[in-house]
Amino acid sequence: MKGVSFVVPVHNGALWIRECLQAILAQADGRPMEVIVVDDHSTDGSSELLQQLAVAWPVRVVTAERRGAAAAINTGIAVARHPIVCQIDQDVFVQTGWMRVVTEALDDPQVAAAQGYYSTDPGATLYARAMNLDLEQRYDAIDGNETDHVCTGNSAYRADALRRIGLFDDALGYGYDNDVSYRLRAAGYRLVICRTARSVHRWREGFSGYLLQQYGFGYGRLDVVAKHPLRVSGDFVAPAAMMAHPLLMSIAIAAWLAAAAVGLAGGDWHDVALAGTAIFASLVLERLAAGLAAAWRFGTPAALLFPALHVARDLAWVAAIAVWSARRAHGRPSLPSHSMYSRPAVAGPNIPVHATGRKRILCLLPAYNEAPNLPVVVEEIRRRHPRFDVLVVDDGSTDGTAAILPQLGVRWMRLPERMGIGTAMRAGLRYAERVGYDIVIRMDGDGQHRADDVDQLLAALDDGADVVLGSRFAESALRRSWLVQLVQRVLAVCLSTLTGKRVTDPTSGFCALGARAVRVLAEHHPTGYPEPELRLFLSNNGLRTVEVPVSGRSRFVGKTSLTPKRMTAAGARVMLAMLVVPFRGRVESADD
Repeated sequence: MKGVSFVVPVHNGALWIRECLQAILAQADGRPMEVIVVDDHSTDGSSELLQQLAVAWPVRVVTAERRGAAAAINTGIAVARHPIVCQIDQDVFVQTGWMRVVTEALDDPQVAAAQGYYSTDPGATLYARAMNLDLEQRYDAIDGNETDHVCTGNSAYRADALRRIGLFDDALGYGYDNDVSYRLRAAGYRLVICRTARSVHRWREGFSGYLLQQYGFGYGRLDVVAKHPLRVSGDFVAPAAMMAHPLLMSIAIAAWLAAAAVGLAGGDWHDVALAGTAIFASLVLERLAAGLAAAWRFGTPAALLFPALHVARDLAWVAAIAVWSARRAHGRPSLPSHSMYSRPAVAGPNIPVHATGRKRILCLLPAYNEAPNLPVVVEEIRRRHPRFDVLVVDDGSTDGTAAILPQLGVRWMRLPERMGIGTAMRAGLRYAERVGYDIVIRMDGDGQHRADDVDQLLAALDDGADVVLGSRFAESALRRSWLVQLVQRVLAVCLSTLTGKRVTDPTSGFCALGARAVRVLAEHHPTGYPEPELRLFLSNNGLRTVEVPVSGRSRFVGKTSLTPKRMTAAGARVMLAMLVVPFRGRVESADD
């Protein structure tokens, strides 16, 4: 079997790159294989994360010159050792058997590239699902497996074929994959789609993210058409009907503007306005029919969003046409960054708005030696919850945490030596109380807690709880030693008995604290290994506490401090607390 080089360009991909690389490494089947990650000058902590991963995993990290994705891919190909290059994007997760299927397609010497199939992720946001369903529908419309456009990010290439045509055009942003596909076909090669080589693409989330990406697609397609004028009618993946949409939308808008001008001048504007409306209505009806067909074909109502989303897409493409044309009129050449740029650190409007939206919220991150993880955790919080303030309490770290804190753009404080999570929490909660925060969200600095789950905690606070604890009991993917699992189960049973409430996850530190709990715990949060003891304290002081299920995941980089030895010692401490805490009186402020 021929060796395979995976090339993964990365720019600000910290959220997904770990899972992306795990999926790639799982493709290993005994043949020679290498993974080349090209860091295109990331600023979100990706660089530090990649260096850490390269120590533990068989991954080679190469630094690019920040000239765009196409140039980064070319950088990876230049150092690739094997005759097959699989190019995977930072937010794409290839599924089991992907490499085997696409590389088998390249056994035919006439095939220069083979693309996998993007499956719709049922757990993605509504906009992302609708976007992928649109793509799946266009794949289904292709007769057979022959194509004239192989999408990068999910494809395998014959390295000598790429070198023969001069690699990717690094002057292009979105659309560089169209361009290389057209040039490979012109050189006499075949391109194929492998429908059983499945992968999942993490599309931009939220309506604003959708619009930004569609604007980039439209702008990049104009650069491609300028280079390949005969492709104005599109290709197999983006057929003529799709290419006609923004042009017809432009005509409809021009008709409406003309009607408005005629009306202001006192003329008969009705026929012109009616013509524009008829064009617009035809576009909506065409997309409605496509949405109904996709909803029937794939069995999901998300496709019914096609009319609204594609009107927005057409408007984004019209905006791209206007900006691109203006730049060309002024003699300004297009740059890759004009269409392809970093994901903005904002959350989309798909995030639920709770009653807590009117309150000040602090996300508190106690951390010990989490230098490679903190940038990723902070970026995820910013993307999903940009209105939150973030405070990192460095518990006397001995790695590079102190050096990166000023670079994170968050509030931070450092303890002079390691005092334990409980003490770090007290320090952070005292800050929150004095500054006047209404809610504090505690998350760990290692990435085990998902920012997506915060909304569930906030919703429970809206229902009247003082403390909401995230429980990972429904998450079976977390791997823990048998001793840790045993101690946790014993703790859960004991705590359930003493508190009179079912406790399913006695060691979870993921929680949301209301104002009353912040006031109490700022002075009385248990120290040492605090989570189980905290349950007893909350129950003894009458704070309304509930659990909500959350999804857990493994820490991003490094090893957990929850070793069997520490867990056993913590269990002994908690057993002692079970004898003492129930007999303590309530703290005065708990009843205020």
